[in-house]
Amino acid sequence: MDECSFSEFLCQHECVNQPGSYYCFCPAGYVLLDDTRCQDINECEIGNHTCTLQQTCFNTQGGFKCLNPVRCEEPYILISENHCMCPAENPGCRDQPFTILYRDMDVSGRTVPSDIFQMQATSRYPGAYYIFQIKSGNEGREFYMRQTGPISATLVMTRPLKGPREMELDLEMVTVNTVINFRGSSVIRLRIYVSQYPF
Repeated sequence: MDECSFSEFLCQHECVNQPGSYYCFCPAGYVLLDDTRCQDINECEIGNHTCTLQQTCFNTQGGFKCLNPVRCEEPYILISENHCMCPAENPGCRDQPFTILYRDMDVSGRTVPSDIFQMQATSRYPGAYYIFQIKSGNEGREFYMRQTGPISATLVMTRPLKGPREMELDLEMVTVNTVINFRGSSVIRLRIYVSQYPF
């Protein structure tokens, strides 16, 4: 009897028929649980990765990424391991975002719509208001920014993403101060990873 042909829900990934029974198996990077589901192996946690000492291991569903140290492009300078700043005294910084903060996340298996990332101003000035927007990387219109308060917004994933895929979104917070006639911005450069499988 071919048990696998009766139901596609016997196994989360793949069902293999054999005489008198069947067995389930998972793709590379996953381990099979007792209840036939596949669970991601965290290669970074168990040390089963190929990243160098200079790189950071970032776990993804079914694999891992070796992230190189952040390098700031001119005229930006590095102020922490994932944070670049454009010095105000540098004339080349006049029309650039004041800071760029680098973040990484895996969104595999998310249902839509899904709130995936929160942005918030760290300080609030009298007369200032904030505009949150996706500056680049959203050509397929899979995301939008929803303002959740006067100083915060949430990135919402509106369409399912098919993997394997990597994306990079620039999320911008524009600060406008009408009292001192100031306008400036900060960017979070969010790298998004999507696995080949929906689990």
